[in-house]
Amino acid sequence: MEDNRAEQVEALQALVEYSPRLIGAMKSVVSELNGNRQPDTDEYMQAIVNGMNWEIQVLNGTLELVNEKSVQIDKAEANDLFVAFSDTYQAKDDAGLAAMFETKVIPFFERLEAIAAGIAQAEA
Repeated sequence: MEDNRAEQVEALQALVEYSPRLIGAMKSVVSELNGNRQPDTDEYMQAIVNGMNWEIQVLNGTLELVNEKSVQIDKAEANDLFVAFSDTYQAKDDAGLAAMFETKVIPFFERLEAIAAGIAQAEA
C-alpha cells in the first residue's frame, strides 16, 4: 500500500511539473480557435488533447488519494466535462472549443494542478 501511495504522489509531482506547459498551450490556442487559425492549429490541438489525456490518466490513477480527505474532484462532473469537450472537439467547433477552454477546461486543469501540488507538498 505504501508503494502505491508513493507512486501516486510521484505521478502527481510529474503532473505539477507538466501542467503549466499544458495550461499555457491551452491559453495560447484560444486565440487561434477564436478566428486566428494557423496552419498548425490542428496539430497543436492534437498535442494539447494528448496532454489532457495524460493528465486525466494520472487523475484516474490517483483519484483515491486526491479525494482521500474530502471530494476535491467529482469523477462524474469531470467525466461530463470531458465528454462535452470531446463532442465539441469531434464537431470541429472552434468557437465552442475556445469557450470551453476559457470557462471550463482551463479552470479544471488549474484546479487539478493546485490540488496535485498541495498533495505532493504535503507528502514530501
